[in-house]
Amino acid sequence: ARSGFARSRVSEFEALWLRREVDMPAEWSRILLHVEACDWECSIYVDRRLLGTHRGGYDGFTFDVTDAVLAEWGRKARVEILIRVLDPTDNGCEYAVTTPVPCVQCCKTGWQPRGKQSLLPGFIMYSAATGPWQTIWL
Repeated sequence: ARSGFARSRVSEFEALWLRREVDMPAEWSRILLHVEACDWECSIYVDRRLLGTHRGGYDGFTFDVTDAVLAEWGRKARVEILIRVLDPTDNGCEYAVTTPVPCVQCCKTGWQPRGKQSLLPGFIMYSAATGPWQTIWL
């Protein structure tokens, strides 16, 4: 697989990690990391520092990584970008219009639309798809 994730199945307890070292052009004054789509919970780290987390598999998001590239002693020429992905699939909570009361699990994991993805595929359910599935770019 192009992304490097070639395993057939990832459990709801495992995280996927994507790691790249990236050279930062000196002429860039603002540096934005764009993730077009990543299923489901995606955390972005620059040089091991968490910048933020996005939940949702279908919408893109952007983080400004400029401050992380600027070190105390000046601009870094190369940074490490880590992307961590978690996808509980069936063990997450499906979207609901009103929150069930009392909310036990969903308040912890968040609402997760999943369509027909399942950790136990069969009949009309298909295998879960996890990780970045569209372009990631600076």
